[in-house]
Amino acid sequence: MEEQLREELQALREEIETLREWRTQFETAVKNFASGTKANQAEVTEVVAEVIDRLHAVEAATAAPSAAGAGDEHQPWSLRATEEDWRKLADWLDWLGKHYAPQLHLRIWPCWPLHGGVTEELAALHASWRAATEADADPSREGSDLAYWHQMWLWPTIERIRQHYMFSECEDDHSPDRPGRPTDTAALKRRMAEAEAERRRLEHAKYDYFVKTSPNGYPVERPSSLWRCAAGRDEEWEFLSLLDWQWHRADDTDVQLPPPREALHEVTADRAEDLQADRQGWVRYWARYVDEQEWRAGEKPVSVVRRRRSPERIYDEAFKTWNEWGPTQAVYDFFDARPSNPPHLVEIDAAEAERLMSELHGAKGATEL
Repeated sequence: MEEQLREELQALREEIETLREWRTQFETAVKNFASGTKANQAEVTEVVAEVIDRLHAVEAATAAPSAAGAGDEHQPWSLRATEEDWRKLADWLDWLGKHYAPQLHLRIWPCWPLHGGVTEELAALHASWRAATEADADPSREGSDLAYWHQMWLWPTIERIRQHYMFSECEDDHSPDRPGRPTDTAALKRRMAEAEAERRRLEHAKYDYFVKTSPNGYPVERPSSLWRCAAGRDEEWEFLSLLDWQWHRADDTDVQLPPPREALHEVTADRAEDLQADRQGWVRYWARYVDEQEWRAGEKPVSVVRRRRSPERIYDEAFKTWNEWGPTQAVYDFFDARPSNPPHLVEIDAAEAERLMSELHGAKGATEL
């Protein structure tokens, strides 16, 4: 019995020793975690303080009212600044040079106002200094915004000015800036044209294009509508609306299906682009007379009407006496021939329509779409 108790006591001692080792390991882990958390907290606090300082600097730079009018907010400081702004900046820079007395290679030469880029840099430096001093004066804030300003704004700005501007040459006498050459406008236009051509090529590659024709006045050269579908697939059909001149998915409108295949003729992407750009090519114009008898008698037309046969609907307009286009029934009445006294229409081109509206109504550019 006594031997058994001794064995149990020894087992308990070993278990207690194991628990002590575990406790030591746990305490070490907790201390490491607390230490890491404290370091992370300090890093986060520093980053947040940096963001707040930058925000204050931006606010200080934009808060002061300027003599420039509304709409000048995108102008550089030198064009927005008042005379008082210039004097405050000059006084501050004189104080800075006297108070800090930097080494010769870091000094700001007196001709700084004659250097555009240097002036903008110094104005920003002054704004950030004001923000830092105001922040340090706030008793509710902890830390040193001015210490951060010295590290992140003052000396980097001074060194950048001396390294990247033609300012070091002004030690003895002012040396004017030698600005870079202006953009080559011919090269710019050429590159823009190349980019636009590539954009169109990539856009066109996504589609197969078709025009709809019919034997009653809509040949391939002047079709009634323009269609496209996913390249190589007879699906995802879209049509060019002649009302807003945008592409619309047929499935999203009352136009549920494309025209019959026998009415469609495939065209190249370039031809489709030309058709899309030529808005007048889709429009038919007529000179409108009171009736056929008036036309045969050589009377002048009373107005001009036009029709756009867009896939979603046919849209007829007449040029009204108040010099605006408005809906009309005249085209239907003429071609239907059921009304007792239909108007008489004589088809004309866009140029003749423009001339007639100028003559009849004194309107200019009325055919524009």
